[in-house]
Amino acid sequence: MDRKNAIIALLAVLLIFCTATSYLSYQQQQHMIAAQGDIIENLISARNAGNAGSTEKPAFINGSATVSSSCANIVAVRSDTHSGVIGKVYVELKDGNGDVLINTNPFVEPDTQYSVREAVAIAENFTNVNVSNKDIIVSFAINGTLIGGPSAGAATTVATIAAIEGTQVRQDVAITGTIEEGGYIGQVGGVFDKAVAAEKNGMTLFLVPNGQKKVIYYEQQTEERDIFGFTFTRVYYTPKEIDLGEYMEGTMDVEEVSTIGEAVTYMIAEYDFII
Repeated sequence: MDRKNAIIALLAVLLIFCTATSYLSYQQQQHMIAAQGDIIENLISARNAGNAGSTEKPAFINGSATVSSSCANIVAVRSDTHSGVIGKVYVELKDGNGDVLINTNPFVEPDTQYSVREAVAIAENFTNVNVSNKDIIVSFAINGTLIGGPSAGAATTVATIAAIEGTQVRQDVAITGTIEEGGYIGQVGGVFDKAVAAEKNGMTLFLVPNGQKKVIYYEQQTEERDIFGFTFTRVYYTPKEIDLGEYMEGTMDVEEVSTIGEAVTYMIAEYDFII
């Protein structure tokens, strides 16, 4: 009986202790909540005072503040219709560990991924800015489900330069071309179809690699012949040289660029004085 009473007494002591602890924890939580409320109020007051008259808001990527961002127009040729399409490449910088992150929606083929990494390296060298403490996020928005080929390399490089330097790329300009070691812009295919897409989408300037302002376009020809009372239709293609500058005259200017520096002078307003 004495043992039973001892156990009951012990349980009573534990109950009292737990109740007191819970009460103290509750009081501590209330104090913490009140203190946090004061801190938040102070931060809001300080931010409102510092941003008086300002309408700018910080940008966020997945909850992390964006240091800067930029975008540039890109052009491509659809593999199914062989027609030109226009889209954009977006480049964002945020605090990080020097990683280059590529959004694979839409799917980005390996040669495009390699081109993006080369573009970042060229942009870092061009700006002479160390971005080892930043993450660079590159994503594409274009009418298609697959991004392939390196022809957006030049546009990606210019957009990355703008993001690093906190400037913006002209949105009435489109460029096609690879990015090569040393900042050179390499030749690409489908320039005529890309130029047509750029013009149709309101671009005022289209930049092409050096030597590609004049392109060979294969024009479709149809010929009908009557043989032994039957009509045969023959479809064939003949090569035709087109000067894009003359072809687009009055609607869009076309210029050749051989280096990323030349592309920057046309595409980033802050560099206009170089021309």
